[in-house]
Amino acid sequence: MENQNLINAKGFFPEGMTTAHKILMGAVLFFGLLFLYMLVSLLLTNVVKLPSIPGGLYFKVLFLSTMTLLYFSYMRGWKTGISLLLFLAIYCWAVEDLSIHTGFPFGHYYYSDMLGFKIDVTPGLLGFNYFWMLVIPAYFIANLITDGTPFSSAKTIKGLLFTAFISAIIVAGIDMVVDPLNATRLHEWVWTKNSYTGYYGIPYVNFLGYIIVMTPAYYILKMMEKNYDSKPIGPLSKSIVAIPLIIYFVSFVLYAAPGLAGVFLVGLFTMVFPLVLAVNKLLRYEKEKI
Repeated sequence: MENQNLINAKGFFPEGMTTAHKILMGAVLFFGLLFLYMLVSLLLTNVVKLPSIPGGLYFKVLFLSTMTLLYFSYMRGWKTGISLLLFLAIYCWAVEDLSIHTGFPFGHYYYSDMLGFKIDVTPGLLGFNYFWMLVIPAYFIANLITDGTPFSSAKTIKGLLFTAFISAIIVAGIDMVVDPLNATRLHEWVWTKNSYTGYYGIPYVNFLGYIIVMTPAYYILKMMEKNYDSKPIGPLSKSIVAIPLIIYFVSFVLYAAPGLAGVFLVGLFTMVFPLVLAVNKLLRYEKEKI
């Protein structure tokens, strides 16, 4: 299954899918459409006020995390998907809590009450935000850029670390687009006692911190894949493989469009450029495999 062709099928559901597979990917499609609705509602704010999705913050995090978990589990297996989500829920909370208390690795800051309930001084749902917004899109884009396939083909420790490092750089690039809106404008968290805060009040060490923190996280993910013999649980199509790339682009528009002046331009280099490279590799992969 790992080296199978991307099926040259029309539509979203490729030939060979079972009813269970179709239900699973149908749920992913449903949640994805909710995500697109969020984007359209935001872009049309000054034109027409569309009904908002009920449930507020918790429902948003829930449906985006559920969408990502279902998709990633279809692509890499349920054990890998659930283990990764649980790992990130603990790991990301821990490194954020460490930074709030010590300033390492992201700098000095504190969270407001906008991101929901806290465990100690850190929002309890933070790892779920990492999961859907940062980790999964960067995983597929980095694999395409470094290995030319949606899945990592590196076998050596050096190769795995290199792909993990590229994944972490892509995460830092996403954060350069997300933070100016969430922190500087919306004040979901507030920076304090930092030097060199020239990027919209955000300390430069924050972006280095993402590389320090996420490189080992991606390496652990790759060890999970190896231990669980991760592979797709059903057949693939071009449309299915493209889902994380679409989510990544929608996230760029969602955060860059209403962001501070200059963020859109920054995002063209830190998010859109890696996306173009990944799409090019995916198209070449299709031509070689089909």
